Amino acid sequence: MLIKRNFTFSILITILFIVLCVFYYNKQTEKYNIDGFIYKASHHFKNEEYFKAIKYYKKLMSMGVVDEKIYINTATALTRMGYYQKSIEVLDDMKENHLESSEMYYLLAYSYFAQIKNININNSRIPINYLKKSIKLDSRNKDSYKLLGNIYEKNKQFKLARQYYTKASEEDIDNSCEFYNFIANTYFKEKNFDDALKYYNKAIEGNKNDISAYYKIAEIYKEKEDFVTAEDFYKKAIQISPDYIYPYYQIGNLHFNKGDYETAIGWYKEALNIEPNDGKVNYYIGMAYKRINDLNKAKEYLKISAYCGNDDALNELSKTEKANNVL
Repeated sequence: MLIKRNFTFSILITILFIVLCVFYYNKQTEKYNIDGFIYKASHHFKNEEYFKAIKYYKKLMSMGVVDEKIYINTATALTRMGYYQKSIEVLDDMKENHLESSEMYYLLAYSYFAQIKNININNSRIPINYLKKSIKLDSRNKDSYKLLGNIYEKNKQFKLARQYYTKASEEDIDNSCEFYNFIANTYFKEKNFDDALKYYNKAIEGNKNDISAYYKIAEIYKEKEDFVTAEDFYKKAIQISPDYIYPYYQIGNLHFNKGDYETAIGWYKEALNIEPNDGKVNYYIGMAYKRINDLNKAKEYLKISAYCGNDDALNELSKTEKANNVL
């Protein structure tokens, strides 16, 4: 009887040992799989291989791994591929798992906003509310300020846009001076050029290489018909970024509009050295040649512009060919 009892006890101990070994093995294997999936997902996400990244993030979720970064990266990958509704579903799951964060609310706002076809204040309420929650959780969330201001601007609520851009400029955010540019842009859209100049200059104080501010200041002086100062600021933009085509084009236009076609052609050619197939530049250089009666040259550039889809160039080309007895 004692032998039988000892034998039974030994069997139970052996079974228990085997169960514990299997449990330990499964746990170790699961941990290895989780670590492996996290590594693979992160690797693919970093390399912008979003389909592959999502596959591994989904596996991690199905294994019951609850991690804020997994949800955020999955939603980010989906938004970058244009799957906004699927991104919203992932972020809603994140909320249900009590992982609310500023970035989560920003991505929700972005996904909802990206699906809006006609921007108006009524259908913008959901993204606006999410962005306000995002900022409340993290007053330094730069992207949330940008998107919120952008929504208000699209609704022509410039004062509200400025309110949030100003708040962002006062926070300890990297390169917060760029919000001066955004504030200036709202004044520019309202044709309040004096206040726009004030903030573009503040943007330049914070960043001497802010090409956008120099370019916009030039645009303001052009609106004020101070063409000499406008040209000076376009040239400053060129000094900062010689490969930026539009200052060359705009200086060309300044000279074109005052009838100095030879000088205009020189500036248009500088622009075409950067982008030979720009439809607008080719149109205006063609028109400049037409004004100095070099019809062959005019036709050459107008053809390129017409090929780029410029209907005005197509009409002018027809007139020029007739004038040159080509047709």
